[in-house]
Amino acid sequence: MNSQEDTPVKVEILDENYNEYVSLLGTAHFTRRSLLEAQEAVRRLKPTDLAVELDMARFQLLNRRCASCPERELCVGRCEFVGAADALGNVNANIWLIDMSEIEIVRRIRHLLPPWELWPFSFVGFSSWSSPRDEVWLWERGYKDKVLERHHQRLEDLRERAPHVWQVLIDERNALMAARLAWIVTQKLARGEEVKVLSLTGAAHVKGIQKLLASALSIREELRRFGLRFKPPSLIKRVNVN
Repeated sequence: MNSQEDTPVKVEILDENYNEYVSLLGTAHFTRRSLLEAQEAVRRLKPTDLAVELDMARFQLLNRRCASCPERELCVGRCEFVGAADALGNVNANIWLIDMSEIEIVRRIRHLLPPWELWPFSFVGFSSWSSPRDEVWLWERGYKDKVLERHHQRLEDLRERAPHVWQVLIDERNALMAARLAWIVTQKLARGEEVKVLSLTGAAHVKGIQKLLASALSIREELRRFGLRFKPPSLIKRVNVN
């Protein structure tokens, strides 16, 4: 394997609480409430860096769809990640893509699954654990706690029924995203730069990532435990145009 995903772990982790530099906002993807909350967080925090739960392929797909939409500015179904990037406006800013790629997610799940579970997984895929429509309805109307309670129960059911799938979808992605957030902060601190990162992820990832960032030295151990190879996040540079 010569993929960059398989390069050795070379990330410096400082012995401090990275939550002092990173603000995490949990979202429900493609809901108007999350779009507005993401835009408001950008305006309020004025982050130096925006980190989103996307890989390059998904980022490019979302941007192509939005760029060709005649109702882009008024669209109520616009992804909160794209909306937050737009809310940065005409400023010098870094947009980081911190998630594991879909190809890698599927590869890792299939590698862990017993042979007798591979056939149904090939048809189901990991996207089948997205939020049901009634939970989207509740989220839009402000019942976040209710949605998160249901989502937590669904994740617990998934952990019991398909622990290998749960490991990759939640634990492994949390470890990788936390490592990439720590890397962003470490690089900026090393250059003596101001660092204020706003990270947008699905709500199910927030507590796990915050826990890792609070005891950051455990991130390296998590990467080793899961056999994850570190690769820096992808950078989308926004440049001020006068």
